[in-house]
Amino acid sequence: MRAGEGETDGNVKFANNKPEFEAVSAAAGSGLVAVQISTKTCGPCKMIYPTFVGLSQELPKVTFVKIMGDTDLESRALMKEWGVRVVPLFLLFRNGERVGEWSGAKADILKENVLAACNADEK
Repeated sequence: MRAGEGETDGNVKFANNKPEFEAVSAAAGSGLVAVQISTKTCGPCKMIYPTFVGLSQELPKVTFVKIMGDTDLESRALMKEWGVRVVPLFLLFRNGERVGEWSGAKADILKENVLAACNADEK
């Protein structure tokens, strides 16, 4: 699912399975990777997504990735492996390691957590 008419995905990349995510993560190198996990029917996910897109434009040195956890069997397998129980779920990775995780659709918390994980070069 992509953004609707009149909306933009900014600098957000899409990955719906482990190989796609690993490729995006590898391309980010030691840079911060911020992930939003959503499902097609999640209202709060749709409400917070424009904030996620805005951050992707404000912080171009951070890699932003959206994963739709209910796309297919591969995306469902990734959600199971990661232990996803609620959406929207946000994960932060650096060097392939998970360095942050929270859920909920609060824009201020999203911004605060992503900025706190940024190094000086990424802000």
